[in-house]
Amino acid sequence: MKLRYSRIVKMAMVAAIYAALTMGLAPISYGPIQVRIADALLPLPYLEFFGLSSAIGLSLGCALANMLSPYAIYDIAIGSIANLFAGTVAWFIGKIYRRSLYGVILASLAQTAIVTFMVGYLLLHLLFNVELSIAILGVFSGSIISISILGTMLVMFLMRRVA
Repeated sequence: MKLRYSRIVKMAMVAAIYAALTMGLAPISYGPIQVRIADALLPLPYLEFFGLSSAIGLSLGCALANMLSPYAIYDIAIGSIANLFAGTVAWFIGKIYRRSLYGVILASLAQTAIVTFMVGYLLLHLLFNVELSIAILGVFSGSIISISILGTMLVMFLMRRVA
């Protein structure tokens, strides 16, 4: 039972932190050009300590945070699915490249591609007719900063601290 509760606690904590960071930094978290600092948490499933439960937490946190999104229910659905998929990909890559810098970088770049496609292309461009170059570059540049740079730094720090 203790193992199950720890997974639920990790999922809830990740969801709460993700939602709080996104909502607290709302001016830069939503829109065609966004740097969603909370996305630095996306690589967490790469670490065995966090695992798939954190991928679910990232998805739930995104659903909560996107209640403030100007893109409403569409962003809740697409953003949550994007985070769940990106988290699951990081977890899978973590299973293959355990605790290696190469694996963390590969996972974060894959996540950047997933978020850019799903949020930039599907949500912003196809559903809300944002110019393709603005939608893709706006989400991609923010994702490089938050996921690939900050997220990689966070995971590398935690790899040294969490067994």
